[in-house]
Amino acid sequence: MEKNTLAEIEKILREFKGQPDLKITADTRLDGLGMDSLDTVSVVMDIEDKLGVAIDIGTDATTFGDVVKIIEAQKK
Repeated sequence: MEKNTLAEIEKILREFKGQPDLKITADTRLDGLGMDSLDTVSVVMDIEDKLGVAIDIGTDATTFGDVVKIIEAQKK
């Protein structure tokens, strides 16, 4: 798993939530940060825009590790 990608996602989440000390891991659940579904969609759109990828969070992505895998697969 690409640590740089996870770090970029963490940075985006810090900005979105206004929490400069926010930490996430690959095991952090998308629904585990106190965000509602609208917040989750907004964050995913931010990630897509800033990293130049397309993410379908559907049922296959439940953790940020899953999101990193989706992103990394597009870089190959």
